Amino acid sequence: MWKWRQRVAYRLLARSERVAWDAAGGEAAPVRLDYPDHDIWLRATSATERRWRARACAKEPWTVRWIQEHVQRGEVLYDIGANVGAFSLIAALARGATVVAFEPGYATFARLCENIQLNACGHSIVPVPLPLSDATGLLTFSYRSLEPGQSRHELGEAFGAATPSTAPYAQPMCATTLDRAVADFGLPAPHHLKIDVDGGELRVLKGAGAVLREPSLRTILIESDAAAWDAVAAELEAAGFTLRTRHERPEKRAAPLYALWSR
Repeated sequence: MWKWRQRVAYRLLARSERVAWDAAGGEAAPVRLDYPDHDIWLRATSATERRWRARACAKEPWTVRWIQEHVQRGEVLYDIGANVGAFSLIAALARGATVVAFEPGYATFARLCENIQLNACGHSIVPVPLPLSDATGLLTFSYRSLEPGQSRHELGEAFGAATPSTAPYAQPMCATTLDRAVADFGLPAPHHLKIDVDGGELRVLKGAGAVLREPSLRTILIESDAAAWDAVAAELEAAGFTLRTRHERPEKRAAPLYALWSR
């Protein structure tokens, strides 16, 4: 069955993409994202990519709805915690947005770039391999797994200051704040933020004071651990945002909350 699906996917690729796939030995077989309104393809070498990333729309229908209802052609979306780029690709291809996609995990960042190339989005998606925090510095990024598409990694303390980790890889990473990233790299001001950083959302917000107060920023879709909800809400309310909707996943124990905030 899988070989048949590979052949079908191969036939649906553009000629230039077939050449690239052949050159890679067909190792990263493309699968179609479960987005019904546009053909979007993801390379997939891990079970995580096939099971979760290729089914991102079913997993987070509220995220898709937010993109469809709020992101307009020509606007700028920051996808902070972009993973392999499923939602970045929807915003770029289906909505005509410019996307700045932040993804620090090394294997997942490589796959994000491959998916940008596979879908011919090099002109509309800017991939950034830096973690965002509340201050600049050399921090430790502890991986839950080294396969592309995985999640629940942890951005920890200063490199060398933490106790030895049992993670498969505790990688030293140069972290920055969102305010510094925008100023230092001349990034376009965002109209929308998606923040999905597996427990680091409060640190991202604390390093984004100037961005949060830009009048052009209209909506924020944020994932938050339940324990951090009050602090996250306080930061967003102080920046002038109002809670519009909140989504919970009662079927999943200790699942994070997802909330839409707008001015």
